[in-house]
Amino acid sequence: MLTTLVGRPLSEIDTPALVLDLDILEANIQQMASDIATRGASWRPHSKANKSPAIVHMEIAAGAIGVTCAKVGEAEVMAANGIRDILIANQVVGPIKTRRFAALASYCDLMVCVDNIENVREHQAAAKAAGTRPRILIEVNTGMERCGIMPGQAAVDMARFIADQPDLQFAGFMTWEGHAMAIADPAAREAEIRASIGRLLETVEATRATGLPVDIVSTGGTGTYLTSAGIDGVTEVEAGGGIFGDIAYRNLGVQVQPALTVMTQVTSRPSPEKVVIDAGRKSLDPSAKQPDVRGLDRTGDISFSAEHGKFILANPSAEPKIGDRLFLESGYSDQLCHLHDCFIGIRGETVHAIWPILGRGRLQ
Repeated sequence: MLTTLVGRPLSEIDTPALVLDLDILEANIQQMASDIATRGASWRPHSKANKSPAIVHMEIAAGAIGVTCAKVGEAEVMAANGIRDILIANQVVGPIKTRRFAALASYCDLMVCVDNIENVREHQAAAKAAGTRPRILIEVNTGMERCGIMPGQAAVDMARFIADQPDLQFAGFMTWEGHAMAIADPAAREAEIRASIGRLLETVEATRATGLPVDIVSTGGTGTYLTSAGIDGVTEVEAGGGIFGDIAYRNLGVQVQPALTVMTQVTSRPSPEKVVIDAGRKSLDPSAKQPDVRGLDRTGDISFSAEHGKFILANPSAEPKIGDRLFLESGYSDQLCHLHDCFIGIRGETVHAIWPILGRGRLQ
């Protein structure tokens, strides 16, 4: 078993492997926790990338109030491993999922997002049958144009409807202003983040004006939290992926360092310019953001097939040689971690921990 390699050099791990530098990970967690706390919000990091209770416990130790998940299955893994305050930041729809959700609320303080009345009715029925009383957030569409009820009176009316359900607790509102990340100009991006969350806060205040308390206003991912965490009225942010120092987030100005890599080895050198490695699309998905090859100059993108990666060196060279190890820095970890069974945690060049990715495959 891989755990027998703890304390051994990283060179004894076969490739391709998902390698996590624990010193850098800890520094990134501390950086994000500090960024958010100093701006006045609480931190509820999303776990859809890491899917790892071990990492979430590190975040909570650094000050996080709980965790955000994408699926009921991920929340079940977190609850089974001692995480108690859990938000599912997506809609949980249908009798199978709502039944599971209501049952899980027996074991943890659980929340879910809704954006339509029929789904609220489903949750009420499931909670009544399970004898639980989970918290409900309303997702508001403030520009992402994906899920969420529109801001304004319809959202206020839904809040009252939830509050009137005997087996549900209305807890507040959530939005995801992720559309702003596509804006290249930093000033324009910040302006859109503020405008987006402003639309949410208008709905929050309209709800409070009816006498209904709003405890939670949840926003923000890694690409927006440096702004959203500092907006008065936001109570928590869900930024999570930045802990790995992905290229996508560093490009947006988040002050984190690359902690997550895929260790691969050179399997072929067909020419002095061409390098072929044993990490293909089964090892990482480059569709959102290309990884980078650490320490090598190349031209163009890395070309991936199922089992191979191929790139062209900027200058012809005999290095790297067949069998040499290379490290691909994560472009976007949401499309990386779930492809691997475990993180190989290192300090320096030594294997320090091997953490199974327990939420892997939890798609339901």
